[in-house]
Amino acid sequence: MIKLSLTSFACAAMLAALTSPALAASDVVINADQAKILSVGGQPGMVVVGNPSIADVTVRGDQVVLMGRNYGVTNLIILDREGNQLAALDVTVQIADKNAVHVFKAGGRMSLACAPVCEQSLQVGDDPIRVFEPLAKEIQTKNDIASSSSKAE
Repeated sequence: MIKLSLTSFACAAMLAALTSPALAASDVVINADQAKILSVGGQPGMVVVGNPSIADVTVRGDQVVLMGRNYGVTNLIILDREGNQLAALDVTVQIADKNAVHVFKAGGRMSLACAPVCEQSLQVGDDPIRVFEPLAKEIQTKNDIASSSSKAE
């Protein structure tokens, strides 16, 4: 019985060793509102993103720039100019800012960025009526003012 257990353990360890590098090589983790340059073995021609609201890409020459948009999981397929697959990646976008604080009150959430002073930040998942919409409106007003003052100069 011990011999069988040791054999089973050895087989499981060998299988894990063979599959782990392949899994690790096909996963990309990125923070929301961040970018990462991906290296691929060839000239990228076409890139397909499973859910562009989670992540997006820009291709410029040999470089593929991945941008995290909102938290979640999606996939990314990179093809060369002849249609051959260069990469197939699972992309996880997380909100992992070490300075992020989420306050939960009465079933709603408000996000803060605390570095060093806490300021309200806009994150998917915040309370839509009491937090998200009013802050989004303030941000849009600020952007409109900045755009109109830059045009006046």
